[in-house]
Amino acid sequence: MEIQAEEFAGRLAVVLHAPDPAQGILEYRDSEPADLAAACRHLQEDDIVELLKLLPEEISADVIVELGDDLREDILQRLTPKEIADVVEEMATDDAADVVSELEEAKAVEVVDLLEEEDRREIAVLLSYPEDSAGGIMRLEVVWVRSDRTAARAIEKIRELYGEVREDFYIVYVTDREGTLLGRIPLPRLILADPDARVTDVMEEIGQQAYAEQDQEEVAKIFRKYDLVSLPVVDRDQKLLGVITVDDIVDVIHEEAEEDYSRLAGTDEEEFQEESVLRKASLRLPWLVTGLVGGVLSAVVLSRFETSLRSVIALTFFVPVIMAMGGNVAIQSSAVMVRGLALGEINARDGMARLGRELGVSVITGAVCAILIFFAAWLWWNDIRLGIVVGGAMLAVILISTSVGAFVPLSLDRFRIDPALATGPFVTTSNDILGILIYLSLASWIYGGVG
Repeated sequence: MEIQAEEFAGRLAVVLHAPDPAQGILEYRDSEPADLAAACRHLQEDDIVELLKLLPEEISADVIVELGDDLREDILQRLTPKEIADVVEEMATDDAADVVSELEEAKAVEVVDLLEEEDRREIAVLLSYPEDSAGGIMRLEVVWVRSDRTAARAIEKIRELYGEVREDFYIVYVTDREGTLLGRIPLPRLILADPDARVTDVMEEIGQQAYAEQDQEEVAKIFRKYDLVSLPVVDRDQKLLGVITVDDIVDVIHEEAEEDYSRLAGTDEEEFQEESVLRKASLRLPWLVTGLVGGVLSAVVLSRFETSLRSVIALTFFVPVIMAMGGNVAIQSSAVMVRGLALGEINARDGMARLGRELGVSVITGAVCAILIFFAAWLWWNDIRLGIVVGGAMLAVILISTSVGAFVPLSLDRFRIDPALATGPFVTTSNDILGILIYLSLASWIYGGVG
């Protein structure tokens, strides 16, 4: 049953401030680490540090992993290198590497020096890969058996390894003597197999695997497409390096979603964890300046049509409508394309087909909006030419804005640039300029004005 974090934090605070907190905290030793971490977000940092010191190290390790990045960083600063090393030794290798990477360099060196030789080697291996790669998120604790073993011997090997793995597992991987990945065995199949059967007779083909340098977003797509709970990681020589589990991929999906949402909003994911006002401003300013430049260019375009605007003052009343509609349809079409690219539903082969469908939709929606605005302008000002200008511009702007909103993400993806960058200030600014230019050019032509 889920525990309310604030209520749980209140109970913990009472225990932590009691005369004998060590005795009182025994009641919470069996609590879920995720619940303890959620409660920590409602405690003072001094209380969190005290709680981590009172809990058994293996539980404290799990709680630290569950803390948010910003809170974990603050708490790690308050712990000594020895205290951090003690809990790091209780973590899975991927979590241990993440914690060490978040420390200041000098403190990280102290912590690593306090670890056992094997732990130091494993963390060094994981930190050698980019943080957002398959190698960076894999864990080295992987259950494997050699291909020349029997099922009975394989089960014995698993019993020997389980204490080191520290995690539940459902797949046993099969390698040759050199560590080359050959196959996999679902745990139930191995348990039910004839004890004397060879592992090679029981195993099945790997099917899906990840390469150590592969981007974590690509790995997440593999998990989603094939409904996996784990995925082996190999090098280019097919040597088994580690395994990625579904709980790690859930974190990846959350991170990627935050990053894309930040870019859609025209800011940076780093800002969500940033507390400095100056730093927040510096992260937002580049995007805001981009929008400002676009606004100035829009004003320049407007100034070029001063004569038309003076002769038909009603034209100015519809400028916000044209600009807003252009921005809206551009964001809609770009959001569809960015989502499809992010989920792997759109690739280079069918990208143009998707673009064609978006244009088909824009023809229908553009025609409806153009007809409605045509009658609104005509009946309001009793000027059919105004209706033609506004309606024609509306149709053209919707068609062009849809094209820009859909085509730019495809182009960026082709050049291996994150397509989320296509939305926000870039698309809306370009469509504002195009919308005004189309609208006033059409007005000058129909009314015979001079731009």
